[in-house]
Amino acid sequence: MKTKKVKSPWALVGFPVYIIGFAILLAGSAPEWLETVSKIMIIIGVILLIIAGIDLKKRKKSAQA
Repeated sequence: MKTKKVKSPWALVGFPVYIIGFAILLAGSAPEWLETVSKIMIIIGVILLIIAGIDLKKRKKSAQA
């Protein structure tokens, strides 16, 4: 039986925010304020990915029912 693929909009937002923040942090020559912004972006990205995981579980349960 073919299952319906479940997508999460939280992951579509969270992953790019996390990647961009991490890339800015790795640049090294960024000013201190930009490093702080990149750390905040990483934290926001991780939070959004956690929300995406919780949302994905709920969507899978509702799709199975």
